[in-house]
Amino acid sequence: MQNIIIEEALPVAELSRLGLYDGARYLLDEIDIAALLSGRRTSLVNLQNLVSEAFVIDSLDAKLSLNLDEDSLHEIKLHPIYKEPKLSPDLLDVEADALVAGDVKNIAKPINFPDGKNRTIVFEYDSETREFISYDPKGVEVPFQINGEKLDAKKSKDFALGRIVQLIDGTMIQHRASEPKGIVASRTALILTFLKDGKAAGFLLKDLAPIMDSSIHQTPFSPGFESAFLEMKKNDGAISDEILQQRELDEFKSEYSRGYSHGISR
Repeated sequence: MQNIIIEEALPVAELSRLGLYDGARYLLDEIDIAALLSGRRTSLVNLQNLVSEAFVIDSLDAKLSLNLDEDSLHEIKLHPIYKEPKLSPDLLDVEADALVAGDVKNIAKPINFPDGKNRTIVFEYDSETREFISYDPKGVEVPFQINGEKLDAKKSKDFALGRIVQLIDGTMIQHRASEPKGIVASRTALILTFLKDGKAAGFLLKDLAPIMDSSIHQTPFSPGFESAFLEMKKNDGAISDEILQQRELDEFKSEYSRGYSHGISR
């Protein structure tokens, strides 16, 4: 989680052309803005009245991402919905079929690059756009802690490779480049802690998609989450009184669980 000045990081002109900046504010929700800033794709966004030298499109549903190549830094890339899966030349047919069918969520394999180097790349399939996506696990920002548990070397490596990681409190987590939030879990909320300049900074991540259809726990919060939530409030200095910190946790759980129990929060 990098501390980025949004106005400097996002290409205002590009977003204005797409109708996603009105001159004063971004017309994207916070989750999609965070996805762009983190190098991931947004959720599906409806774009209207797109005009270029080559075409005019009345309406288009697409995901967005930032092109971070040095020669086209901060250009917006569009990921429309393809009629058929857009195949990747680096995947065997059997691998692509397994991803499309959902038999596996990702595949990590060594790839030879033009510079002669061999690197492990992780491939996923975005079923919404019918497109294969890939990422270098070395570029994944791995949390220092999740729910207060420090990730050891193995869990950190597994997380970056998109493998399922189980925490001591029983929570299962998995990095997903195809998810706007970058992570799915067996709980609906997590506390992620990152190190910045030697200091720990905690972030509340909620409304998480399930790691699999039947994986959501009966209780959306683990004891580890509750302890990490209180520690986060203590460290950010916003609420110094322990009683008030506990009250904010109770209010968050109560409000969140009401939506969860009615099936409107995931």
